[in-house]
Amino acid sequence: MTSYKEVFKERGSLSEALYLAAFACYISFFYLQSTTFTMDVPGLIYSLVRAVIAGCAIYRLILWRSDINAFAAVALSVMTGLGIFFLISRGDIMVLDAALIMAGAYKVSFKRIGMIYVFVGVTVSLLALVCSRTGVIPDYTFMTNYGENERVRHSLGIIYPTDCFAHVFYLAIAYFLLRWKRVTYREIAAFAVIFVVLYHFTSARVDFACAVLMLVIILICRITGFKDVVPDGLKKIFAVVLMPLCAAGIVILTYLYSVNRGIMLRLDSILSYRLSLGKTGMDLYGFKLLGSASFAENGNANGGVRDYQYVFYDSAYIKYLFKYGIILLLVLFVIYALIGLRLKSSRMYYAMVFISVITISFVIEHHMLELSYNITLLLLTADISTILQMPSYININNKNDIMAKTT
Repeated sequence: MTSYKEVFKERGSLSEALYLAAFACYISFFYLQSTTFTMDVPGLIYSLVRAVIAGCAIYRLILWRSDINAFAAVALSVMTGLGIFFLISRGDIMVLDAALIMAGAYKVSFKRIGMIYVFVGVTVSLLALVCSRTGVIPDYTFMTNYGENERVRHSLGIIYPTDCFAHVFYLAIAYFLLRWKRVTYREIAAFAVIFVVLYHFTSARVDFACAVLMLVIILICRITGFKDVVPDGLKKIFAVVLMPLCAAGIVILTYLYSVNRGIMLRLDSILSYRLSLGKTGMDLYGFKLLGSASFAENGNANGGVRDYQYVFYDSAYIKYLFKYGIILLLVLFVIYALIGLRLKSSRMYYAMVFISVITISFVIEHHMLELSYNITLLLLTADISTILQMPSYININNKNDIMAKTT
């Protein structure tokens, strides 16, 4: 006779299906919002999607409550509480969305999550590209000076050129995560061509540099047969210390920025003026535990027009300090440290490459909490054994078992 507990757990597959369907809707809606398509989705639809995700999160956490990592549970609880606070006090739902989607992903196949994300991202990106090049939707263009050279930057149907490149960058990360050791030289070469062509149109310098760094590391891993040559101490730095170091670096440089220091002006130019913009925000908002309720990105990039007052805090570390405060940023440090340690304990050193690269990119880019770009946050709770193509019951400390299932 089937016990009640067994029936309860069998229904976990139904909650996973509901979660994946809601996740697909959420990603589709917000991915489309980053394009120049005109879209008006009723607020009731968003509420329904969030309700399904929240229900799945509660159900799955109760279902496997004895397996929950205590540190992850605390981090998610604090993040959820902060998300509720920002929603009630400021009408900002991004933090709560991220917390709910992360919680709902508990023991959901990351492979399925990644496949949905890649499918939606590739479909919408190609649609936006074709429609923007044929005049169906706008292709916002921007004039940018790089030294003495002036270049036209195309958004290719996305709201901004850098966002266009960022979408493809994160799609590549998800794709390579899913491929893992099965990645081929042809796939690496194909993405290299895509990145070069995309850079020609968008001139997204920092994103391009991070993308190239990622491909170089993947190529080295592929050539060496994914051998584990990195010392344990360095792995821990990648897993735990790198993100706080990057955040501290950009905050200190922003604090020290001065127009009277030639080296700072040069560095500001290299970092696409992140220091001078950050200094403006530092003077306006400062650093507070829960951020500033008056935070605003002054000026705008919509319609292809950048006015002289344009101020956008692209660095995730700087932006979240101003907007959400010190507490949330510390929680995000903990979450990514837990992700890194989880990947390390599962011997997914290859995946740690992507965490390291996006950790560096967050010095310049702001997509850390935006799930329509960055799904690596879900590595905290989702079932990563599906990437390894091994049953979740296999002992991750048994290297022979892992290698037998993945090679």
